[in-house]
Amino acid sequence: MVKPEIPKYREMSSSIPEISSPFFASLHKIIHSDLKPAIFIFRLFIISTLTWLAVSCANPVSPTGGPKDETPPSVVKSDPPNYSTNFDKSSISITFDEFVKLKNPNQQVIISPPLDEPPEYKLRGKSVIVELNSKLVANTTYSIFFGSAIVDLTEDNPLTNFVYAFSTGSYIDSLSVGGEVLSAFDHKPAEGVFVMLYPEKNDTIPQDSVPCKVRPLYVSKTDKNGIFQLRNLRNEPYKIFALKDVNSNYLFDQPNEEIAFIDSLIMPESALFPDMTVKSDDTSKKDTLIVASLYKNYIKLMMFQQDDSVQRILASEMTTPGRYKMVFKYPVKGTLKLDVINKDVADNWKTEEFNRRRDTLLVWLHDLSYDSIQVKVSMNDSILDTTMIVLRKQKLDKKKRKNDDEVVAERIKINHNAKNRSFDLGNRLMIYFDDPLRSADFTHTQFISGTDTICDPPFLATDSILRHFVLDGEIVEERNYDFIFPDSSFYSIYGLTNDSTRLSFKAKAAKEYGNILVDVELETGEFPYLLQLLTPKGEVLREKLVAESSVVTFMNVLPGKYMLKAIGDKWHNRKWDTGNYFLKRQPENVLFIPAEIEVRANWDIEKSWLLP
Repeated sequence: MVKPEIPKYREMSSSIPEISSPFFASLHKIIHSDLKPAIFIFRLFIISTLTWLAVSCANPVSPTGGPKDETPPSVVKSDPPNYSTNFDKSSISITFDEFVKLKNPNQQVIISPPLDEPPEYKLRGKSVIVELNSKLVANTTYSIFFGSAIVDLTEDNPLTNFVYAFSTGSYIDSLSVGGEVLSAFDHKPAEGVFVMLYPEKNDTIPQDSVPCKVRPLYVSKTDKNGIFQLRNLRNEPYKIFALKDVNSNYLFDQPNEEIAFIDSLIMPESALFPDMTVKSDDTSKKDTLIVASLYKNYIKLMMFQQDDSVQRILASEMTTPGRYKMVFKYPVKGTLKLDVINKDVADNWKTEEFNRRRDTLLVWLHDLSYDSIQVKVSMNDSILDTTMIVLRKQKLDKKKRKNDDEVVAERIKINHNAKNRSFDLGNRLMIYFDDPLRSADFTHTQFISGTDTICDPPFLATDSILRHFVLDGEIVEERNYDFIFPDSSFYSIYGLTNDSTRLSFKAKAAKEYGNILVDVELETGEFPYLLQLLTPKGEVLREKLVAESSVVTFMNVLPGKYMLKAIGDKWHNRKWDTGNYFLKRQPENVLFIPAEIEVRANWDIEKSWLLP
């Protein structure tokens, strides 16, 4: 018997899944049709492409997760609608575009004017329900400020500054105030602080105690650029405050909370464009100008943290074997005494050194054989605190192992302010040591300046414990300097000495620097100004006190960008003083030249500055 021939299309179809679908029916029809070769190839290409797409869609890959959701929930609708008039409901429903939850609504939500009974807050689906349990006053505009109480369900992204307003009368109060909150010390925007309004009259407590004991009538929150707006205000005078609220209770009741205030009352006004909403971007100056253009009385609040006047030891630790550091909250004024409580500790048990601001004390212990020393700290004959200095595992090792066969004595290091074998003009050469010295001998030190060699160079001690020394002489530009300190020239209080040390450097040329000349005019001359040259990060490089109108020069400034800051030294102590709300004292005025100053080598930069 002859075996029947199997058609080729059955060989092809054997690799195709037997799925009953219009797709494979069409494929079967195309293969069996009597078409011209070109048309057949075109149709086969289309079918192949569709097959590839179908297979790709049938093999999904694992999701990557995507970026973190940082979008806060948004309001879809409100019932009654926001800004309703003739309001007569007992509950409010606010619906969002996603599921939300409430965080501390009793602390975060403020209703202005206050209600006799606090409302209840409930969640129903994607809606927040506010149940009003108090009778509303007729012909009154109410606003519900939600603070950061409404967050999304998954990432806790807060809907900030959302206000629901309504009126029991025929109109909504439409007055407002706007402005910005800045740090009084460096003028940086104060983000996320509350701006609060209080009515002029309060029948229950003294006016000065209002922000400490009464929650505000109206409240808003600053954005990342420090900008705020308060709307739907009644036409009456208000006291205004800004508060960095540490415990989120809208009260100025913590010593580490920051505050800003204005001495006089303010009046709300009609914004020029009342419906404009400012969305902050990366250009804070642009946003500030937009909000400032809306108000005739644009308010600037300068925020500060007032001193609580109680001296404290903020930190204490053993930094190196034998050296103990104590950091105080304020510069120490008067006499500070450290009395040992241990009876077996010798009287001459320490050496002390304050830093320049007198807010940090270094204590070197003479005898390291004790496990611990208990110390009573007194300031001006009043006990400030007691502290325990733990010396266990802090023994000073006078020897170190160089290799397995040789043990050498520990040596002290000679530090200096010459960097990378070069020296900046205008500075004095300084050498200093980690520990106080018992003795310092410069008689055998060689000093080579240019072609001249001098023995016993004129180094002067700048402190009583022999840690810092300066060269009594001017460093000349483009000159080479060499100092050779023989070994055993210096002995620390622990009996350690130095190896022979060579210090070599070359003084820079004057043409490598620029100079800044500031023509300062004091408008009133009421008090001097402390003029500071800063890095862009705000670090103080140099400062000069200006008591009268004059040209202030900063010579030999390295090329780069700088800022100029002026502090009105009202209290004549050569430092910035913060404010005090209870004393009605504002912080000392701080001013900046608006733009950064770019210094170039071998250039003079001239500026004029009128200071009030």
